[in-house]
Amino acid sequence: MNSDLYNKCSYYLASHDISIFTEEERSKLKVFVQTDQSGAEALIVAYLCKNADFRKLFIHGVKPHVYVAIQVFAEVWNKRMRNQISSDFKFDINTFINSPIESIKTLPFFKELDSLIKDSDNWPVNERYYYLAKQTCHSANYGITTNPFRMNVLEKSGGKIMLPQEEADRFLLTYHSLFPEIRDWHRRLREQVERTHIAYNLHGHPLTITWHEVEEAKWKEIYALPPQSTVGMITNMAFSKLQQYTESNNLRWDHMINCHDSVLSQCPIGEETELGKKHKEYIEMQFTSPVDGAVFNMRSETQFGFNWGVYKKGKDGKEDINKLGLRELKF
Repeated sequence: MNSDLYNKCSYYLASHDISIFTEEERSKLKVFVQTDQSGAEALIVAYLCKNADFRKLFIHGVKPHVYVAIQVFAEVWNKRMRNQISSDFKFDINTFINSPIESIKTLPFFKELDSLIKDSDNWPVNERYYYLAKQTCHSANYGITTNPFRMNVLEKSGGKIMLPQEEADRFLLTYHSLFPEIRDWHRRLREQVERTHIAYNLHGHPLTITWHEVEEAKWKEIYALPPQSTVGMITNMAFSKLQQYTESNNLRWDHMINCHDSVLSQCPIGEETELGKKHKEYIEMQFTSPVDGAVFNMRSETQFGFNWGVYKKGKDGKEDINKLGLRELKF
């Protein structure tokens, strides 16, 4: 790609101004559109559980990883927040810890705290508090125990984070004290599988457990089956509907990769919003909680770009990274 076309493509991603391209360029250029299911497995777990605090996080738009990080690493945020806000306001993390979930986002400095927690993924490896909270959420939702949790964190961090056993215990105990409804769901699912050898996803598909006797270490795989199977089938069904829609309307859209919880397609420039809306329509399926009949919709986030890497805005005056990469598509 020559520098002139590179600059045009970079400008287009920021502006959506298609007029900068020649007719020939418009006829040849295609852009990637990727839509991810947003927090999908955790959202499904929330509605497989009784209506309690874990579900409230989704109802009120509080990221579970952020909420858990607040609870688990309280003193870190006290110190960091007091250093970055005005000294005439005494920041106290206990205000957030003790706040009802439905009002936590209304508290002073919530946005700053939320941003600080997420930014910790860019801190030194032993201070990646958001990452540790995220791993705690994903692992504890499926009943992981301490030593497998430590190994999981070690593997997913590329061997960089070795949690002491006491810390791993504290993370998991804190998590389940916050959300006892998750272990209640585990108990109910376990009783069902021991009785029938069948679990169900939210599509109503039966998932047959063929082990005659389930070893204790295998139960985490069974707890994961309903959410993971639901997510995978959403993507499969969306992929099929997208192809049918594309062929029926003679569109120049190519549906390229099914990534379990996301879809990657490409389309001519100028059609990415239409394609993104179709992704959203097919992915944000509606389901009913088997526990209490509550109706909810899946959620999604869409990006677009001229390559499959991630665009990152430069910080502190540094140049942007991968200017033609995937960035948020708003519609």
